Amino acid sequence: MKTLFIATLLHFFLPKAYSQNDSIQISGRLKGLGNKSVWISFTDDAGLSRSYKANANNDAFALKVPRLPNPAIARFDVSISRTGTKNSNPAPKLDLFVFDRDISINGNALLVQFADVNGDEENNALAVYKQLVKKGEMRNYEIMQELFNEGKAASSANREVLMAEATAINRKLVNVKRDFVKTHPNAFASVFLLTRMENLYTAGDFISTWNSLSPRYKNHSIAEKIKAYIKKVSATPDGSDAIGFQKNDKDGRLINLADFKGKTVLLDFWGSWCGPCRASNPHLKALYTKYKTKGFEIIAIAQEQKKILEEARTAWLKAIEEDGLTYINILNNESIEKQNLVKDYNIIAFPTKILVSNEGKILLRITSSATDDIDRALEKIYGF
Repeated sequence: MKTLFIATLLHFFLPKAYSQNDSIQISGRLKGLGNKSVWISFTDDAGLSRSYKANANNDAFALKVPRLPNPAIARFDVSISRTGTKNSNPAPKLDLFVFDRDISINGNALLVQFADVNGDEENNALAVYKQLVKKGEMRNYEIMQELFNEGKAASSANREVLMAEATAINRKLVNVKRDFVKTHPNAFASVFLLTRMENLYTAGDFISTWNSLSPRYKNHSIAEKIKAYIKKVSATPDGSDAIGFQKNDKDGRLINLADFKGKTVLLDFWGSWCGPCRASNPHLKALYTKYKTKGFEIIAIAQEQKKILEEARTAWLKAIEEDGLTYINILNNESIEKQNLVKDYNIIAFPTKILVSNEGKILLRITSSATDDIDRALEKIYGF
């Protein structure tokens, strides 16, 4: 009878104990949350999307989620207005990882993306990163809020000042982010961040940074994005011969890349439709003015979205005139059946810039204009 009684107790209590051991608690306090709800969503190891919701009580909340054998990227959000203004501009959600230990989240509900997260070793490593970038990212958020709330009422002068400040902050944050990844090769946070940092490295530096990480999370599902990117940009590795081409420029002159041996050439893949491309043109013009007498040339290779060639050419020429581009301009759409430079160079995003040495070798490849790698490379080549 005693044995049967113990067996019965185990029958009722063991499943409950197992359930507790198989889950973690996410809890904390967010000022201003009140009794609103919070929720978290993520994709587990099996590829299943999961979402959990809980109601808060006087700013405090708690919810249970499954314990996972590997960290999963999660998004945490609150059902509360973020701006406190007549406009509705939702702030980013809070990034964190669901893993194998309880997690605490504390901060301000109106600024939940900056809340403090602590728990397992992977969230703690991410917390270190967030502290490093917090001041700059908070200021950038304030700038974006100010611009959004002012809307069309914002003066062009004030808009330019604020955007220049945001650009300067982002430039500084690039090195902070790179340094974190470099000094935390074992952290899941480094792999997570690299999935968002392709534009913050040259292609060669991105590959070497990935190779320097430990193998701990290199087979995680999120690493597939990194591997796919590396495979694509490896079409033009540093030190390889630039892919030759012959295309007519906007004035009908035949441009042969082989004729530029002895000059450093920047290939700028862009389009009239591409905002970031157009935004980078003033800087390219400044570089061209600075170095053109020293043997520097820019060949801008446009890919237009218009299907009809004449329409593509019209949009292209209009953008060249509006932006005052005086260096060489060619249209990839023209004679694309003979040679497609976007395909040959495996261009996966615009703008993409490829710097070619005076020997016709690829020096670096960069997507977007978030770094000063091209500037530093030219300073090294020309000495100023």
